Amino acid sequence: MSNDEVLKILYRNHPAWLIMAERMLPKYRISTEEDVVQDMYIKIYEKLRKKKLKFTDIIIGGKPHYGIVYNTLHDIVVNIHRTEPKSMPIKNDIEEKESDNLFYQSIDDVVNEFQWFHKKMFKLYSSKFQSIRKLSEATKISYKVVWKTVKECKEEIKRKINEK
Repeated sequence: MSNDEVLKILYRNHPAWLIMAERMLPKYRISTEEDVVQDMYIKIYEKLRKKKLKFTDIIIGGKPHYGIVYNTLHDIVVNIHRTEPKSMPIKNDIEEKESDNLFYQSIDDVVNEFQWFHKKMFKLYSSKFQSIRKLSEATKISYKVVWKTVKECKEEIKRKINEK
C-alpha cells in the first residue's frame, strides 16, 4: 500500500477529523480546524515517507487507527497553543460590556424607584451580603421579613425589565 493510498483512506473520515480538531482548539484562535487537519495529513505523510510510521500501524483492517490520528492532532494543537499569540475578539467584548452596563443600569433605575426600606435592603443584599440569612443576622431583622422584601424586589425588577 502506498503513502497516497493511506492518505485517501484517512481522507474518507475527514469530517470526523474536523470535529476532533474543533473540540481540541481553544474558543478564540487564529488557526482553524481545517488547518489543523491539513497539518495532520502532512505530518502523517512525512512520518510514512521517513519510515517512522508503517502503513500497517495507521490502517488496520482497511480503517484508520483513531489513536494515532488523535495523538497527531493533539500534538499539532499543543504546538499551536505554544506558538500562536492569544487572541480575543475585542469588538465583541466591548459590545458585550456595553450591553451588560445598559442592563445593570436599567436594574439600578428600577431599584432607585423603590421605597427607602426596599431599596436599602436590596442594595445590601445584592452588593454586600448576597445571603438572606447573613443580611438578617447583620441587621437584626427577622429572616422572613428580609426574605419577603428581597423576593418582592426581585419580582418588581423582573416585571419592570420585561415591560421595557
